[in-house]
Amino acid sequence: MIRLMQKADLSAVSQIENLVQTHPWTLKQFEESINSYQSTVIEQQGEVVGFCILQPVLDEANLLLMAIHPQQQGKGLGYQLLDQSMALLKNNPLQIFLEVRESNLSAIALYEKSGFHQIDMRRNYYPKADGGKEHAIIMVKSCSDDFSQLFKS
Repeated sequence: MIRLMQKADLSAVSQIENLVQTHPWTLKQFEESINSYQSTVIEQQGEVVGFCILQPVLDEANLLLMAIHPQQQGKGLGYQLLDQSMALLKNNPLQIFLEVRESNLSAIALYEKSGFHQIDMRRNYYPKADGGKEHAIIMVKSCSDDFSQLFKS
């Protein structure tokens, strides 16, 4: 089940974040995201196993953060969560943008499967655990069903 994130979910969401990120968001950042962004969770058997935070901005949106618990990865939950979370956006964005670590090949594959493609790169953007830096790949997804429909009368 995919639904909006609630305060009761913050502990589980923070735990997942700490398992998957070298520089995780704080509990306060997640708490603020409930009111500031569209924050969703995916549950299995009553347990939160993933989350997605999208930031609507005018006629666009940014995917700020998304993660699936490591034990639940590879089961299609990320695709389902991302797809349904984008569909829930109330601003009907024309485009959705994201940044992803260049080394996160599984996330890149998920985003490509969801219709995103690379448009740019930010060099030395993400901090690495060893103190170095890693490039960020910038991706975008066009949300119109068919761009040509925009020009038909």
